[in-house]
Amino acid sequence: MLTFWSAVALTMTAADPTDRPCDGGPLVGSAACDLSLTPDQRAQYIVSRLAQAEKITLMDNGAAAVPSLGIGAYQWWSEALHGVAYSPAVSFAAPTVCATSFPQVIATAASFNKTLFKMIGQAVGKEARSFYNAGHAGLTYWDPNINLIRDPRWGRGQETPGEDPWHTGDYAQAFVEGLQSPANGFIQAAACCKHYYGYDLDNINRTNRNYFDAIINDQDEADTYLPAFHDCIYNAKGVGIMCSYNSVNGVPSCANGRIMNGIARGEWNFTGYITSDCGAVSDIPNTHEYLPANLTSAAVLNAGMDSDCGDFFITNLASSLGNKTVTIQSIDTALVHLFGVQIMVGMFDPKENQGPFFNYTWAKDANTPMHQQLALEAAEQGTVLAKNTNHVFPLSLSSITSLAVIGPNANATTTMQGNYYGTAPVLVSPFAGFKTKVPNTVFVQGCDVDCGSQTGFAAATAAAGKADATVLVIGINHTVEEENLDRTFISLPGYQNDLIDAVANATNGKPLLVVVMAGGSVDFSIARDNPNVHGIMWVGYPGMYGGEALANVVFGDANPSGRFPHTQYYTNYTTTLNMLDMNWRANTASNFPGRTYRFFSGPVLYPFGYGLSYTNFSYTAGPNPAAVSLADVNNAITQAELTHAYSPRADSTILSTVKVTVENVGTRQSAVSVICFAYPPGGDGTVQNGGMPIKFFVGSEKFHLEPMGTQTPVFSLPVHALSVVNAAGVRVAVLGDWVFSFNDEARVTVSVAA
Repeated sequence: MLTFWSAVALTMTAADPTDRPCDGGPLVGSAACDLSLTPDQRAQYIVSRLAQAEKITLMDNGAAAVPSLGIGAYQWWSEALHGVAYSPAVSFAAPTVCATSFPQVIATAASFNKTLFKMIGQAVGKEARSFYNAGHAGLTYWDPNINLIRDPRWGRGQETPGEDPWHTGDYAQAFVEGLQSPANGFIQAAACCKHYYGYDLDNINRTNRNYFDAIINDQDEADTYLPAFHDCIYNAKGVGIMCSYNSVNGVPSCANGRIMNGIARGEWNFTGYITSDCGAVSDIPNTHEYLPANLTSAAVLNAGMDSDCGDFFITNLASSLGNKTVTIQSIDTALVHLFGVQIMVGMFDPKENQGPFFNYTWAKDANTPMHQQLALEAAEQGTVLAKNTNHVFPLSLSSITSLAVIGPNANATTTMQGNYYGTAPVLVSPFAGFKTKVPNTVFVQGCDVDCGSQTGFAAATAAAGKADATVLVIGINHTVEEENLDRTFISLPGYQNDLIDAVANATNGKPLLVVVMAGGSVDFSIARDNPNVHGIMWVGYPGMYGGEALANVVFGDANPSGRFPHTQYYTNYTTTLNMLDMNWRANTASNFPGRTYRFFSGPVLYPFGYGLSYTNFSYTAGPNPAAVSLADVNNAITQAELTHAYSPRADSTILSTVKVTVENVGTRQSAVSVICFAYPPGGDGTVQNGGMPIKFFVGSEKFHLEPMGTQTPVFSLPVHALSVVNAAGVRVAVLGDWVFSFNDEARVTVSVAA
């Protein structure tokens, strides 16, 4: 979207928060201001009072004012992916000069902490509301991004919770519930579940999202592409959806009535608004060449889209009404959805009716000490310890008097924010974080992220040779991966591998930690395999306190408890893999290897869910639950699909439970993330075997344990945990022994018996 924003003049600011029509003006005393009516009923009345010419001016993201009704202009486009962010409605001018910059979503997702996801959503929503109350933002935020990392080369994978549909659903539900935080019949801010759907390619080898047709089979749609959207829309009651640039099976998403009116509104009871991605409506005639321009407005409105981010409606809607390809009824339906959401966020009603939301101010409620601490803890919890030879880490401040901080990202600042960020109150680089711990810390870059030259290696190795310990921060940044920029390879850029070897050879056996700062997967196997590299930590893009969090973890003030939310592949995984192939399951006949931990059985650098700790945990699972009857599974499937198609874990019958006792048998207190995986009987991830996954995510729990402390999380097994989706996209029961593992350390078996 940012690419489009830069190309189109979007100068409208957010609505004036003091300009609420039900405080005074023509609508006072009417049904529009009657709190006993639903938002939909109130919106219908408003729409009935509009002239046709006024209606047309309200159908794009820069909605015009309606002076006849006392309704102010409104810019629908605000961003807050991991903190209030630069976007057309948002102003970082006094008094709203900054916003808490939490870790990029991929880093937060590595915490596997649903409570944290919700708390960040609440904090972001509160700061967003404080911006709005100052007249410096809207109340409709186009977040979260809940597409999946199908291919590690995707430039926007960093914005998402990772590769797993159910973990992504957990994130979506918790974040949206926090962001919206309903109270007194209103919501704090409006979330937007994006990009709906099948969007996980931006621009690679001259194929871009604006005309890409994603060919998705029924099986992948049902168990991969749609579950997270169900959790965002139905479970969390997100009030916004964004339809994506791409087509799916020949139909542009913003003209796809099956997914918008059929699935979202029909099956999931969605009553909010649907916006296009920015410029996506223009793409329908111009790049997809799906319909001529004179039929496009009717197609998207009839499919369920309500608002055009762009200028297509501005240019075409009046003529389409004139030639009767668009009906006024379809425009009215869209406007009811749009005004309904504005009513939900309190843009019409007196503030005294709305609980705390209008009392939030930037000075009091943004960048608070609580939010700062939350940003720090999120970065700490998302840190993944991937290697720790002989327990070299954590380091002791008493034994480290000098430190070398080296590498392309060793002094990174805005890089730590990733995509979609705003003005942060502070950006603590790794170098700055470590210098606070060890005053005698030196920084040598060695090379930039592209690392096209080794001329800086001599200074880097000299610093490493002199220091008591070395931290080498490698990885990538926005010049390599971002929106509209997919990678063509997943190896470290340029000579970064050589920098790792050179520094490792210069440390003379002293502690060396390699830190990977990246959103998408990169192959850092050279660090894993080098015996002179004692530790590896992955931090994603860790937000404004990334350097402080890293230093805290390295010196043991915080313990690493993150786990990879996406598979870390070897470089050769993508050598022959076509990024345009949307299939997930392996196919032995065509030598298609499969994607992600669910369907790829080959060797990987580190798997989804992997992460070490400074302490040791023991896992005791069991006992094995009683068998579940095939009839019970089938009955649960039937009931679930009636009301929760594509996400049968929602409100469905709990067929069984499994549990594991976790004990901290080490000497350090620590949090631990416990992931429950299901292994279906005979699942090998191949289409030849029905496409059953090798294993899949059931749920996760995170908790803190003191040394010798124990806790016994219990995982419910709804129908999705004891069934699979077949090639026709239909959920089916599978007879046999289902194995449930906990961090792949302990297992129980649940039999599904005839």
